[in-house]
Amino acid sequence: MRQKLITLCPTTFEIAQKMPNFSAWVRGKLFEESKQPLDESQILFKYKCPVCKIEQLDVIRRPRECLKCKYAMEFKGQVTV
Repeated sequence: MRQKLITLCPTTFEIAQKMPNFSAWVRGKLFEESKQPLDESQILFKYKCPVCKIEQLDVIRRPRECLKCKYAMEFKGQVTV
């Protein structure tokens, strides 16, 4: 993996601190934005909160809790770009 430094304001820094894998989330958002197909080493897993409907992506399939309401998120499958 290569590194890229980003700057966060105090509010976004606090949000990022609560995320279990901020780097994976950023990679997922970049793939969504670019619409480029994922290589096999970058398969992403999609999760959705049944309470507040927030969606999150992760490179690891594991139980997740919503960053907003702390409710257990539901696994929704692999992302296909």
